[in-house]
Amino acid sequence: MRYYMEDSTFWYLYKSEASGIVYPLEFGIKKLKVSDLCYEPDVVWSWCEKGCKNFNNAGGCPPASPLLKTLYSDSDTVWLIYCLFWSKYKHEKVAKSNNSAIHWKFQDAILARLLVNVGYALRTKFEGNFLSTGYCMGCPGKKCNYKLGHKFCRNPQKRTYSMEATGINVVETLKKTTGIEMFWYKKGQTDIPYMLKCIAYFPSINSNLTKDKLVGILNSMKSCHYEIGSSEYLHFLDSLK
Repeated sequence: MRYYMEDSTFWYLYKSEASGIVYPLEFGIKKLKVSDLCYEPDVVWSWCEKGCKNFNNAGGCPPASPLLKTLYSDSDTVWLIYCLFWSKYKHEKVAKSNNSAIHWKFQDAILARLLVNVGYALRTKFEGNFLSTGYCMGCPGKKCNYKLGHKFCRNPQKRTYSMEATGINVVETLKKTTGIEMFWYKKGQTDIPYMLKCIAYFPSINSNLTKDKLVGILNSMKSCHYEIGSSEYLHFLDSLK
């Protein structure tokens, strides 16, 4: 197992608050310019319109979401922060299920919430802003105001837009800049190598992101089982070999 070896990747030991079970997640970080992102708003929004019920329905989704080029210029710095949940580490009960939706929801729930919390923490501690993954999760436990027929956000400070919602082709961006492929569960399919999710962090003029800063954010989270780089962390990873 690779851990804390490459400049851009490391493992995070995620501990479920509900069950106490620990799941190893592989993080990666990549510094780019906005011009490096695969920006295809017409293509991506057409996918959203055809395949997602949140299109023209949720406040963080198209067409309510802004386009990337209205937010940032090509010369701006952006950090891709991506996380892989390798399927071999799924919960035993999930792994035995024949329902592909159960597999998808299990991995998606852990990755999406963790990454959006990373984004919020980066924004709070180092300023800047981020584009999230998937639908807006700014009002947990509450139905989006837009879905209730109101054309305003009840919690604008927590409102998030996904990378896709702003016109970024995440699949092609990751493939082009990192060589990493994304996988999805299809109906009747319960086995993919991993699920991957990604956010984009845009630092402020007065701040910058480093791997160590990201590690510090993750180490401070409630879901952190052992601090990254600690002897307990290394021993746990050795046990997975």
